[in-house]
Amino acid sequence: MKNIILFALMITVGSYAQNKERTYMCNFTSYASAKGSFKKDGLKFTLITHDNNGTFTIKRSTDTTQGKMIKADKGISFIEVSKRGNITTTSMTQLPPLESEQKAVHSQNILLGGKLIASQHYGTCQYVDPMQTKKRKITVSKIRRHEIYQKLNIEAALRTLSKKDAKYVFDALSGVFPSRQEMESDLSIEGMIIVSQIMEEMMKVK
Repeated sequence: MKNIILFALMITVGSYAQNKERTYMCNFTSYASAKGSFKKDGLKFTLITHDNNGTFTIKRSTDTTQGKMIKADKGISFIEVSKRGNITTTSMTQLPPLESEQKAVHSQNILLGGKLIASQHYGTCQYVDPMQTKKRKITVSKIRRHEIYQKLNIEAALRTLSKKDAKYVFDALSGVFPSRQEMESDLSIEGMIIVSQIMEEMMKVK
């Protein structure tokens, strides 16, 4: 259900034919450390490759960093070195079809006060159109915004939504819509339905 709503809400603006940059959404659902193996759905980030200089950018919810990209046999690795010298690597396969989910592993080796903290996360990375990781903006007048607010009975809907969903609804009423990544990680199905309804109304020709 959520995927259907997500597909309906996304409008593809274009694709990168030259492949100088490619964007991947990565999702890791389990991890292992010295304490054992665990299931955990929470580690998500976006990787953007820069083929022209062999580097990459990784975007997390808390920060954005860069590193060196290394291509291997039917795969690719990404290496980050922090200011304190800690090393983080992400490796993913590159098997046809390249647009499908690729197996991935994310490893962290951290030295803190002479102690070694290591963990390894397992999941997938998948190519996405770069526009799906960016917010979409639509110009809307105050009058039109009020009309949509009344037509969709937003006041009543907000009573049943979480504070997080409510923020996205208010942003949508201002003409600012979340990226695919934000919708998948933050919005509930109910929130996505309302946001998609607002976009549909705004896209109508008056």
